[in-house]
Amino acid sequence: MEEKKNLKPDYVVEKKTLGTIPEGLPPEEIERLQKLQIKLTDFVLRLIQAFLRTGYYTADHPESKKAKEGLFQSFKELFEEEDELAFLVREEQEGQEVFVEGVLPESQKLSRMMMKGMGELYVPKFARYMERKDLISLTLKSRMGQTEFSSFVDVMSEPTLVDTRYKQDQDRFAQALISRGIINISYVFNEEFLALEREMPWRARLTLSRMRKDINMIPMLQQMMGREIKDIRINLLRDALRPIRQSDLLCAILRNSDLVTTSIDLEETIEDEIVSALKKQYLLNTSKFFLREHLDLKKLQKHDVFEEKSNRLVKKISRRLKDTATPETENLLEEFFRHQLISLEDLPPALKDKILLERLTDKFLGYTDQFFLQLDKAKDKEAFLNVAISFVRMIPELIRRDRYPEILRIFETLKGHFHQRGMWSLLAGQILEEIGRGTIPQLLKEKFLKGKKEVRAAIIPIFTALEIGAIPALIDILKSSGDQWVRKNACETLIQIGPVAAVHLLKELERQQTSVETTCDILRVLGEIKSREWQAPLTKVAKNFATHEHSKLREQAIHALCQAGGPEGEETFLSCVNDPDIEVRKRAVWCLGMIKSARGMGRMVEMLKELAATPSTESEKLEAHVYLAFGLAGNMAIEGKTAEQSLIEILEKRGSKGLLGFLQKNPLAETSIATICDTLGKIGTRESIKALTQLEKSQKGSLATKIKEAIKKIESRTGGSAKP
Repeated sequence: MEEKKNLKPDYVVEKKTLGTIPEGLPPEEIERLQKLQIKLTDFVLRLIQAFLRTGYYTADHPESKKAKEGLFQSFKELFEEEDELAFLVREEQEGQEVFVEGVLPESQKLSRMMMKGMGELYVPKFARYMERKDLISLTLKSRMGQTEFSSFVDVMSEPTLVDTRYKQDQDRFAQALISRGIINISYVFNEEFLALEREMPWRARLTLSRMRKDINMIPMLQQMMGREIKDIRINLLRDALRPIRQSDLLCAILRNSDLVTTSIDLEETIEDEIVSALKKQYLLNTSKFFLREHLDLKKLQKHDVFEEKSNRLVKKISRRLKDTATPETENLLEEFFRHQLISLEDLPPALKDKILLERLTDKFLGYTDQFFLQLDKAKDKEAFLNVAISFVRMIPELIRRDRYPEILRIFETLKGHFHQRGMWSLLAGQILEEIGRGTIPQLLKEKFLKGKKEVRAAIIPIFTALEIGAIPALIDILKSSGDQWVRKNACETLIQIGPVAAVHLLKELERQQTSVETTCDILRVLGEIKSREWQAPLTKVAKNFATHEHSKLREQAIHALCQAGGPEGEETFLSCVNDPDIEVRKRAVWCLGMIKSARGMGRMVEMLKELAATPSTESEKLEAHVYLAFGLAGNMAIEGKTAEQSLIEILEKRGSKGLLGFLQKNPLAETSIATICDTLGKIGTRESIKALTQLEKSQKGSLATKIKEAIKKIESRTGGSAKP
């Protein structure tokens, strides 16, 4: 009776936050599990108290009834759906430990569930209680009704059944449960713990032991329940598997399922049930774990019953993976196939097509010329279509393998048939159109974005061959890539495609939804595409962007305007000469030179006077561009002087050393002298030769070389020299 005094019937469980909740869950799920932990701890403590307390009284005694009061309701509140609560006893380094499993996502140590003082008191008592009954596991299923639950507690606390270490006592215990209609439990005695000689995790061994025990109970359960044996067996096996969530445990259970029965036929049935019972969230990792172990087993080449069973399981697991039909399971099935464990017919249709396409592509790469010869020699529509469609099907696989020369040859061949206006011209055109509307441009785009410059260089002619079909992908590249070289290559491709790209690019500009960098790229491309059809729209758009708030965009806009509109942009260029950004001013000066604007040249003469009066580092950069513009415009007359005369005068006044041999006021920067030399080389006469020859005497190094080159150009162009 000493043990009875230690019991505390009025004990109320204190709230305790346990550290066994998995990481990464949403806050609301964590809160739900924390509340469930408190309920579970309360119930487990009260159940243990009921087991221990009712042993001192008969089932109808008031104290027994008090111990069970509200216990069933607490039990039912633990479950939101069909589940179970299991107590597992295991020897640990610190002694026997009781694990609680099934309600929460992870197994709990009973000693950690309870407050420290209560855990130290009740865990050893409950462990001794289980030991006296020789139980290593005891499972309560949520299907249990109130009457069954109450009877179960009575049997578990029956004084005559406290000790069930011997076979006859265990039989009496089992008979007591059956006679009282207690079927929604499962239990395993120590002596029923299976196959200690086999290597497997303890938890997997316990599950298999439970399965064997439950399967052996089926005849009695059938008599009580009146249900089909098959249905009972399915429920029992799934109940045993439900709490197992680790892939290595599930795999070990599957591999050692022969321990559950001695019948070969039933063994296969159990395998089928286990495989089908694997939940989707565990199927993939369990199958991966199984594959690794199976490949290791095959390496041993023992050809024994274990390998035979493993071969059988390969087929069953692969069928389940096939039925699940997710991208992940298909990838794993492909791995099964690559290891030659399953056949082509075991694969889902899409994966089977993929493998067949790989084989077709291998054949094509091995006999490329023969494939093209078949297309060229096709005698009828069906023969032509068969080869052409096989080409189209292979292109994604060729892209994956980076076989761009072969892809280009396919396009060129189809385009060749289209342009020949022969028998298959219309078919070839339709196929090319379908390619442009399909996924191939997007696959090329992904490679273009991620590949090295060699890959991009190989894809450019393919995009060019695609023409209109490649334009959306190229625009996407301009929008999405932060790599200037990728965007540059995309621009080059659009330029090569030509006028057909202009309509799409203009629409993008009209939407005004692209970044500054992308808009600049589009303007650059449109400026390079020479098309009368799109000249007027581009001129209009470029004029609008010439006043944009971003200076880079203004600069690119006037450049495109110059290329498209030419003289029509004169007013805009003259206006931009006064832009606050020097790069825009430099570009405006260049544009005025390109269109040979007399007004522009006059404005530049004024600029040179202003720049000479207020020299600065910035003005030096702009000044050199003015001299460049003179060369672009030609030897025009400006304010009564030719451009050549103006430049010679500037050299005489502001050359690095004057013609008298001493420094002048506001001497020219070397870049300006070099630019003047280049310009005179383009537009100069023998007068320029005289000035340059004189200038050469005062210069050394690279400038002296530049002057000599300019003189040679003038002599070559004019057919004479300044020498008498």
